[in-house]
Amino acid sequence: MLPNKIKETVKRFRMLEPGDRVVISVSGGPDSVCLLSVLHALAAELKISLHIAHLDHMFRGKESADEARFVDNLARKLGIPATIERIDVPAFCRARGLSPQAGAREVRYSFLNRVAQATGAGRIATGHTATDQAETFLMRLLRGAGVAGLSAIPPLRGNIIRPLIESTRDEVLEYLRGAGLTFVTDPSNAKPYYARNRIRLELIPVLKRFNPRIEETLASVAGLLRDEDEATAAHLATAMQCIITNGKDVTSLVRDKFNGLPLAFRRRIFRAMIAMAGLNPSELSLVQTDEALAFMATSQSGRSLSLPGGLQLVREYDQFVISAASTAQGFSYALTLPGTTIITELNLTVETQLTEKKEEYPVGENNLWQAVFDYDKIDPFLTIRSRRPGDTFCPSGMGGKSKKLQDYLINNKVPRRQRDRVPLLYAGADLMWVVGYRTDFRFLPGPDMKRALVVSVTMTGTRQEC
Repeated sequence: MLPNKIKETVKRFRMLEPGDRVVISVSGGPDSVCLLSVLHALAAELKISLHIAHLDHMFRGKESADEARFVDNLARKLGIPATIERIDVPAFCRARGLSPQAGAREVRYSFLNRVAQATGAGRIATGHTATDQAETFLMRLLRGAGVAGLSAIPPLRGNIIRPLIESTRDEVLEYLRGAGLTFVTDPSNAKPYYARNRIRLELIPVLKRFNPRIEETLASVAGLLRDEDEATAAHLATAMQCIITNGKDVTSLVRDKFNGLPLAFRRRIFRAMIAMAGLNPSELSLVQTDEALAFMATSQSGRSLSLPGGLQLVREYDQFVISAASTAQGFSYALTLPGTTIITELNLTVETQLTEKKEEYPVGENNLWQAVFDYDKIDPFLTIRSRRPGDTFCPSGMGGKSKKLQDYLINNKVPRRQRDRVPLLYAGADLMWVVGYRTDFRFLPGPDMKRALVVSVTMTGTRQEC
C-alpha cells in the first residue's frame, strides 16, 4: 500500500520527528493531493501537525484561480489550516529576465519558507515523485551533467522533504482512484513546449518498451549517484581546506597540490571554488570547466582566463585566483605636509609629519606601513598615486642601482591584479617609496639629518583618537 511505502521513505531518510509541524505545498494536482491525503492519514501515528500552503502563480487566469478555490475547499474539508496567496509571477519573471519555470520556482520556495516561518513549521513537504526524479535525471543527462547533477532531486535538503520521492506517478494515481479523491489538472503539462514535458510525453514511453519500470530504475540510479557524490564530497572536504582559500574579494587555490589530483577531483574542487567565488556552478558548462582545467595545467604566471559572471581565473605564481574581472582605475592625490589624506580607492589613510630628530618620530600601533625620509633631500611637493609606465626607483639594499618598477614587482611576485593597487609615494618627480615594499635609498635618513619626514599609512577608520 502506498501509505506504508511513503512511511518507509519518511523513516529511511529521517524526514520527520514527533512534534514536527509540516507545511505541505499543495497545488491541487494529483501528486500534492496524494501527499496531503497520506500525511493527513499518518499525522496521528507520526505525531505531526500540518499546514497547507498554496500559491496562485497567476499564469493561467481563471484556471489558476479555480485551483486556489479547490485547495481552499480541500483544506476546509480536512480541517487543516491553510495559507493561500496570489503573486504575479509573470510580472516577476519579466522584471528579472527569468524563464517562467525559474521565476515560478524562486517565488514558490520563497513563499513556502515564509509560510513555514510564520507558522513555526520546521519542515516543508513537496510532492516530487520517482517519476519527477526520472524526468530530472534524463533532462540533466541530455544536457551533459556530471555526478552531482545526475543525483537529481534529493529526498531531503535543508527543511525541504519529499515523502513521495520513491513512489511513481502511476502509484499516486492508483491511490487517488482507490481513495475516491479528485484533483485538478494543469493543461500545460500536456503540451510539448518544455523539455521536461517532452521527456515525459515522448521519451519515457519509448524507454518503457525496454524497461517497464524505467522510472524506478532511473530514480534508483540517481540515488546511487547521490550516495557516491556525498561520499566523494566528504572525502575531499579536508583536501579542499588545504587547497582553497576563500577571501573577501578573491578565492584562490594552491597550484601544485591541485594539479597533482586526479581529473575527477580537480573538476569537483574547481566547481567548489567557483561556488565560493559567488558563481552558480550550473552556469559553467562541462566544456568551460574542462577548458579552465586545461588552462590551469599549462598556463604561465600572469595569464588569465575569462569566466561567466564577470569573473576571471588568473595564474599567480604558485596559485590560481578567481576574482572579479579587473576594473582598476588610476588614482593620484597631493599630500599636505603635515596633514592627512584618504585614498578612497584603497581605503587607506596617509598621514605626514615633520620632526626635528630621527629618534623622535612617532610610531602608531595601527600603522600598516611607516617610513622615514630626510626632508632636506626631497622635493616638498608630495603625491601618492598608482603606477604608470616608466616608473623607476633605486631600491634600498640593492646596491644603489636604478630599477624599473615593473621589474621590481614581478621579481617580488606581486600578483598582476594587485600591481595597480600598490600606492607609490612621490616627491616631485622622484619615486621614493613603493608603499608596503621598498623605499628609495637616496632619500633615507643619514647621520647629518636635521629634519625627518614621517609617512604613516593605516586602514581608513582604524586610527584611534586620544
